[in-house]
Amino acid sequence: MPTFTIDELMEILVVKTGLPRSAVTADPGATLGDVDLDSLAQLQVRAEIEDRYGVALEDEHAHATFGELVALVNEGLSERAR
Repeated sequence: MPTFTIDELMEILVVKTGLPRSAVTADPGATLGDVDLDSLAQLQVRAEIEDRYGVALEDEHAHATFGELVALVNEGLSERAR
């Protein structure tokens, strides 16, 4: 089963939202707001994760940390693999 990593999340942020490479972080406690991304970026990330991994993130996860987002995607991947 594939796993989703914070590095993959950062790549999505760079490619889809224009996050500068200098703002990339491995901090699982960081949020989109911490790297100066807005709600539009959050929608772009959600859409890309759903397209790429088939995992839908709910509105309630809009302010999740990067670590929480990674865990949510991996939980969704695990559920799909069953």
